[in-house]
Amino acid sequence: MIERGNFLIGLAWGTSLSIPLWIAFFGWIKLVWRLL
Repeated sequence: MIERGNFLIGLAWGTSLSIPLWIAFFGWIKLVWRLL
């Protein structure tokens, strides 16, 4: 039960951390696309 709780917390942290990274990643792609 504790392991499952830690897994869910890790999953929530991973999602919350990856969303800004994906937004920045797509922002860079759009910027490079305009420069090309």
